[in-house]
Amino acid sequence: MDLGLKDKVVICMSSAAGIGKGIATEVAREGAKVVICTAEPYKADLEKAQKDIEKETGNRPYTYIYDVKDAVSIKKMIDTVAKDLGGVYGLVNHCPGPKAGPFEKLTEEDWADGYEKCLHSYSHSIRAALPYMKEGGGGRILNSTSSSIKSALDNIILSNTFRMGVVGMSKTMAREFGQYGILVNVTGPGRIYTDRIKYLNKIRGEKVGISEEEYTKRDSASFPQKRYQTVDEYGRMAAFLISPANSAISGQAFLCDGAMTNSY
Repeated sequence: MDLGLKDKVVICMSSAAGIGKGIATEVAREGAKVVICTAEPYKADLEKAQKDIEKETGNRPYTYIYDVKDAVSIKKMIDTVAKDLGGVYGLVNHCPGPKAGPFEKLTEEDWADGYEKCLHSYSHSIRAALPYMKEGGGGRILNSTSSSIKSALDNIILSNTFRMGVVGMSKTMAREFGQYGILVNVTGPGRIYTDRIKYLNKIRGEKVGISEEEYTKRDSASFPQKRYQTVDEYGRMAAFLISPANSAISGQAFLCDGAMTNSY
């Protein structure tokens, strides 16, 4: 199936590794002009991702640096992309996960950090990209979140809180932006074995007195597919939703979780 992404400019935020890189890889596979970006301290990871994606797909992504917590930096990066590549068609919002922990162990600084990363950065990037999408006659926005949008997860109250804010924001934007030919959706992964999940599983394992490896093994066995999902599986779902082939799905929230959650 041709998704119609060839030569479309698609910005994948926080995409030097993990899920963000997985999405960028699948979008690159479809022939898009893919932008991958991250913060300056992770420039080496970004350069590696560029090489990896080009090797995997034959399509070399464009690299940019930005600060997820700096609105000026986000706008500057998106404006530069639009100037360099000729507009913006797709925006995939993704961010580093917020700090884990129960309410009583998190500070107000932790809450502010989670808000800036997981919600406010999304609104900043959308505000910056929106004029280019309208000028181009349409576009796609995909806000990547977590399975916590369907089923609250223990020990990550910051994620549970701000990811749901993204859902509400996205639904409203989908209704507001539809008149411009811009579709807005939300996705969330179940268990994908990235560094973030490894970090969370280490904490979960410590709470019950077992290693991260043992926790991951037991956790996988409890799921319907008896395994975690992969970044490329998540990326393929994202590639369709961010593409012209998706012409009517908007304002929705989807999980790539192998039926892990019990919610509808």
